[in-house]
Amino acid sequence: MILLIIEALSPARFETYLTAAGRDHDRAQKLYMWNAHIGGAFHTHIQAVEVALRNAINQALMARYGQDWWKNEAFLNIVDRERGSNLDTVQNRIRNRRQSLITGQIVAGLSFGFWVGMLQRRYNPDVWSAQLRPAFPNLPQTEDRNSLFRAAGAVSHLRNRISHHERIFKRDISADYSAMMTLLNWICPATHDWVRPHCHVQEILRRKP
Repeated sequence: MILLIIEALSPARFETYLTAAGRDHDRAQKLYMWNAHIGGAFHTHIQAVEVALRNAINQALMARYGQDWWKNEAFLNIVDRERGSNLDTVQNRIRNRRQSLITGQIVAGLSFGFWVGMLQRRYNPDVWSAQLRPAFPNLPQTEDRNSLFRAAGAVSHLRNRISHHERIFKRDISADYSAMMTLLNWICPATHDWVRPHCHVQEILRRKP
């Protein structure tokens, strides 16, 4: 049976777990399943961060460029190529579904990477010089736009590893969780307090084989 499992997962993929488990096949299987469980435990918190962050940035962009910021020429003149491509892709998808091009649809369709990218330094003068504190009123005075960018980028990286079923068992899971919840608290303390009781990350962490 173990050979069938290894073949299904791919020997190269399973080798990572087998090495970490000291060539113990039973422990390697348990570690693989634990890795999937701990990744799943992060989904609620990643979702909360992603949705709260995109809504805060959307509010900042609307305040600066109007309701339809995504088609405002002043905005389109400052976006980098990747963000511009993201916007084109989303609009094409919406058109293909024969739905209306409205801000709500645009915001929902853009990737987490788009929103993280909007926190880059290049947008400091045009957007964040005036909109950072209104959009993130709970951001500590000791932190700035770059703090948000680094924290959101770290969450995005972890999110992508989990979404692509990569190993995360070698990471400092407690630090990942703490940093994610800190970011959520910066964005919206009420959402942080609402989500926190539903966390199972620390519980699953204690069960690591």
